[in-house]
Amino acid sequence: MPKHLLLAALALCLAVPHGAVAQGPNGAKPADPMRIAIIVDNSQPTTDHLPQIRCALQELLKALPPGHELMLVTSGGQMNIRVQPTKDYLEILEAAGEISVARGGGNALIGSVQEVYDRFFRTLERRWPVIIISTDGADFSQRVTTKSVNELLQALKQKDVRVNAMLLTSTGDGLVRSVTLAMIEQTGGFYESATIATALPGRTKALAGKITKQYTDLQDR
Repeated sequence: MPKHLLLAALALCLAVPHGAVAQGPNGAKPADPMRIAIIVDNSQPTTDHLPQIRCALQELLKALPPGHELMLVTSGGQMNIRVQPTKDYLEILEAAGEISVARGGGNALIGSVQEVYDRFFRTLERRWPVIIISTDGADFSQRVTTKSVNELLQALKQKDVRVNAMLLTSTGDGLVRSVTLAMIEQTGGFYESATIATALPGRTKALAGKITKQYTDLQDR
């Protein structure tokens, strides 16, 4: 498996009904809030980019409309739930500002997405689920197999979770990038990328705007 230089990334998943369906398969209606799980890579390769990551999270929170459920998760070393689902954006903002590097641990992204889905989205009703995932490069999740990844992709699609990604990356084909792109393709989400860390806040804000429009358009159906 070719190694990819991991810098930093954020990704979003938004579930919306396909076509002209007024109610999603999880029982959600257009007026119901989104659930947004923000999964941030804080593994050692992100050390030099944490200021930009924190700034990107600030821009994300400012760009998202109020009244939705947010949760904050880090994936450095292993999944760590920083904030349980809440509508208190300030709590998320404060926790995001306290994210530090998990020394000696790689990015357990795929395992984090699987666990977040299983615990917070699989049985979710009357919410438009959103997941935010983190960085490109190698993945250090335990017990991840081709079978489990394929099952996750299928589950996201069936639950109508739409994955949108913002990756700060060099050129390459790391496992995290490959799986992220597969999730985006499978669910019909958006993809953004940047090659310098200073571009991350602006790109993340733009991506949040796309998600907001996606949700607003749903209300007009």
